[in-house]
Amino acid sequence: MIAATTRLVGLIADPVDHSSSPRMQNAALAAAGLDWAYVPLRVDAEKLPEALRGLSALSFVGANVTIPHKEPVAALVDELSDTARAAGSVNTIVVRGDGSLRGDSTDGGAVCGALADVAGDGVLRERALVLGAGGSARAVIAALVAAGAAEVMVWSRRPDAAATLAAALGIGAVTSLPARLPPVVVNCTPLGGPRALNQSPLPVDLLGDVRAICDLAYRPDGVPTTLVVAAAARGVATVDGLEVLVRQGAQSFELWTGRSPDLAVMRAAVGR
Repeated sequence: MIAATTRLVGLIADPVDHSSSPRMQNAALAAAGLDWAYVPLRVDAEKLPEALRGLSALSFVGANVTIPHKEPVAALVDELSDTARAAGSVNTIVVRGDGSLRGDSTDGGAVCGALADVAGDGVLRERALVLGAGGSARAVIAALVAAGAAEVMVWSRRPDAAATLAAALGIGAVTSLPARLPPVVVNCTPLGGPRALNQSPLPVDLLGDVRAICDLAYRPDGVPTTLVVAAAARGVATVDGLEVLVRQGAQSFELWTGRSPDLAVMRAAVGR
């Protein structure tokens, strides 16, 4: 129950109804014995500046940020972490004591950590292809480059967006999916998620040379995405979007509370 003493964190997105973050974060906060609440906040793009200013006015401790606001928020907060600055993207906001907003990014670290766990640390030094050109893709690309990937390329259904992103981060862009995919593929598109459940960003016959796949898309019911199912059937090491959600959410939790959450509780809350 939310009381006058309850500290608030939230999720800024549009849409926001599909997200499993409120369920996951509230379970972690309760397990930690904290009088905190995590609330979904649907924010129209044109109202984003006012919404951010309102966080401090309403005594929020912080917020997560997701589609489509990760890149715009990076330009609106008062300060960026080194990670968020490199990515040009924010998925976590901390409201400081003076009311200023610090933007951070936990997406890339979550992806790299999960890939290393399922395929070994060496996988982070392989060639990689990132699908998508939004805020998550920016964060993942920056993290892969920082981890020492031999090469990182980006592809998007919006070639102009991919070219712009590639130029900003100093990598290459491809205008069509290569016949031989590199060893690492990260899907940062919504295909496979709640509004495209049966779709995959990749044809199955392109998976032959892939060693590891991370799919940021996830289904709220916990069923693996089409891409994860196809990759696992071919012996490819896979990381699904719910695992990434847990890992990035755990890092956000630490930024807000200064405490480590119970990962088992977070995984159970999202059906893992």
